[in-house]
Amino acid sequence: MNPRFLSIVLTVLGIATPRVHASILTNLGHPRLYFNSNDLPSLRANRFQGTRKIIWRNLAQSADWCLRHDVRRSWIAPVAPDPRYENLYDRFYAIMGDLAITEHLTFAYALSGEARYGEAARQWVLASCRTWQHEADAQPDSGKAYAVSRLLKGVAVGYDTVFDRFTEAERHEIRESVIRITRKYFKEWFSTAEIQGPGYHTHHAIVEWGSLGVVALAFLGEEPDAKQWLDATIKKFEEHLLPSGLALDGAQTEGATFWASTMQYRLFFMDPLRRVTGKDLFQSFGIQMNADLALASVACHKRPGLDEHHANVVLEPSYGQLDYYAPILLFLAREYRRPIFQHLARWDESIGNLQHTRYVTPHGEELLFELGGYAYLWCDDSLPDKANENKLSWLFPSVQEAYARISWKAGALLAGVRKGELVVHAGGQPILIEPGIATNTLPENKILGFTDDGRRVVIRSGSLEIELDRKQEKLLIRRSGLANWQFWSQGEARRDDNQIKWKGGTKLDIRKGKLLDWSPAGYTTVLSVGNGLLPLNDPLQRAYPLATVSPDEAGNIVVEIH
Repeated sequence: MNPRFLSIVLTVLGIATPRVHASILTNLGHPRLYFNSNDLPSLRANRFQGTRKIIWRNLAQSADWCLRHDVRRSWIAPVAPDPRYENLYDRFYAIMGDLAITEHLTFAYALSGEARYGEAARQWVLASCRTWQHEADAQPDSGKAYAVSRLLKGVAVGYDTVFDRFTEAERHEIRESVIRITRKYFKEWFSTAEIQGPGYHTHHAIVEWGSLGVVALAFLGEEPDAKQWLDATIKKFEEHLLPSGLALDGAQTEGATFWASTMQYRLFFMDPLRRVTGKDLFQSFGIQMNADLALASVACHKRPGLDEHHANVVLEPSYGQLDYYAPILLFLAREYRRPIFQHLARWDESIGNLQHTRYVTPHGEELLFELGGYAYLWCDDSLPDKANENKLSWLFPSVQEAYARISWKAGALLAGVRKGELVVHAGGQPILIEPGIATNTLPENKILGFTDDGRRVVIRSGSLEIELDRKQEKLLIRRSGLANWQFWSQGEARRDDNQIKWKGGTKLDIRKGKLLDWSPAGYTTVLSVGNGLLPLNDPLQRAYPLATVSPDEAGNIVVEIH
């Protein structure tokens, strides 16, 4: 009998069919998730050659930073009421930071075999369990689940990756802590109709379900409930998270930053799923693993250190720059054999680092991301680094975004438009950003026109028209209306009458209208979370030039950028 027909018959009869049959489990030793013991000799040897040599240098540098930090010993308990979301973000960033350090150290140990990293990783895994074990005592809700799921995933990765460093008593302690919390959340969160339903499929959903899946894979064969957790996760991925997690055009309806995190948590689960069980979701859902948004928005090289908004990925905040994208592109390059992904990923000169951010709560909890170890594991130098894509412009109707670039040369002209926002990147920096970071009060300007004949791209949005001429390597911006227009910029620039010049040769000329004012420190970025209620301690806060342009007598402004 056809297996699919048999499955349907059994379902009709009320007999559930297992999503992962025990006979196809191929890797139940430790480590198992992202590599096994047989992989370690070659992984460690590759630290001294090719792209992995670069990644390892950055990874080790961050691992040494982690060694200088003490483990957390005091739990941050939930507080209510929490009117400014201060407690929520302290807890969230604390868990993110703790487990980023934990995972980074575990990968540093696995990829080098160095005892100093192994001992530190052991201590951080145990401390993460002991400090956050009280999460099993609180009622799950959306705020808790989003953070606690990351805790469980990080500890599971640490348990699997540095398994040989723990005593049997420590392994028992870790299993008991993780399984106790996971059982509670599976019963009281993941098993509810809302969380299992089709409407729960965007960013929070992928983070939480992807994390549950990693826990299930890490403890499969050791915890009887792990099989049930895994089957539920696979079902959720197949029915909701992969078909509906991104829009049909490849965009993320919650914002471009969430495209990256959506892809991260897909890969965190789907990669070990295939290794441990043989179940391959990458081929059956290849269309849904769309990276057009990255192709559209990555602008230039990413230098080490904290980033500014739009620094190397346009229309993205400081924490969503190329270091947030590059590990994904490395995996997709390897999986789908796309040299352009390899090309863009290698623009990240910081690849392998523990990712620091400018998002620091008033109590000093810093948002951290660990992607360095994954970048190392997912790198494949057998794929060439080539900018071999012909497409240079994109329209994403689902989110009213459009992008156009001159070429695949790093730092070439690139423009992005989103619902009233405009960012122009040229010469390796964003030189025109309008109207600023906050977008919640902007008019919902739709994309009214989008054409690309190979030489010229024309994008119309509200009173704005953008024309990119690839042959002449210039960009024209036309605006209509009687109001003055303001934009801010980055990089070293100076005003010369009706022209702005940047160090490096980029020029912006006001062809129609007048540059009324050029204020070198007229714009300041302010970071906040919790719907703007909680200001953050931005370590890179600074002032930027602000330009004010008035229209001509006919109400027109025309700007030309070379």
